[in-house]
Amino acid sequence: MTFFTGFLIGVVSLIPGISGGTILVLTKKYNEITNAITNYRQKENIQILFFLILGIILGCITFARIIEFCFYFFPNGTMIVFSSFILFNIPKFVHEEISKPKWPYIILGGTLILILSFLATDVDKVVLDYPTINLPFLFYFTICGAIDGFFTILPGISGSMIMMLLGPYFLYKSFLANLSFSTAYFALPLICYFLGDILGFFLGSKFSLYFIKYHQSFFFNTILGMICASSILLLPMPLFTIEEISQYLLFGIIGFIFYKAFQKFI
Repeated sequence: MTFFTGFLIGVVSLIPGISGGTILVLTKKYNEITNAITNYRQKENIQILFFLILGIILGCITFARIIEFCFYFFPNGTMIVFSSFILFNIPKFVHEEISKPKWPYIILGGTLILILSFLATDVDKVVLDYPTINLPFLFYFTICGAIDGFFTILPGISGSMIMMLLGPYFLYKSFLANLSFSTAYFALPLICYFLGDILGFFLGSKFSLYFIKYHQSFFFNTILGMICASSILLLPMPLFTIEEISQYLLFGIIGFIFYKAFQKFI
């Protein structure tokens, strides 16, 4: 189950707007994984983290090209599927994590995501010219991975969205999608990025565990606002035509099927 959870995190880490931390919450693995990260020296936690990291890496590599394909041929449909998947999971999150909704915190979380969405630009950017891979670039890419990992482990906040705001998201996804024997040198910046991710996971886990321990109501209500806003903002178009309505219904059903299949694994 830990491997499968890591695999899902690897997949959604490529989708702006969906948080790996949200996947951990939905799979009821958040406390277990964050505790394993912060207490990584314990033998049982080493095993947990090994399967988690292995799943993340394989999820990223396996789905990089698939996601590129989906976004190229079905950009709106792909976003609807992922948005509906998150929306269908919201009632379960509220039932299990929130005893009493606190609207000021929920509105605060939604507002934070809304601000980030206004800042995000160039979502269709395609990388054609790759930078020179040298030590300064590898250091820069490691730092980017750490920032991505920090926000990825926080439920409700998308690390890939933050990376889109800062710039390296498209380059990272392009490295993954085009990794092959002829471009084996792409593995070097990707390794640095993954190492940065691990550091970011550790720091983000410390941060989230503090708020869960001392400010749990504030933390989860704010996260709820972030999840709701993220899922809505992923929806790509208004409902003006029969074709658009049909597309929402079709891909919404696919998202529901994805949600039901996902529930069988948790």
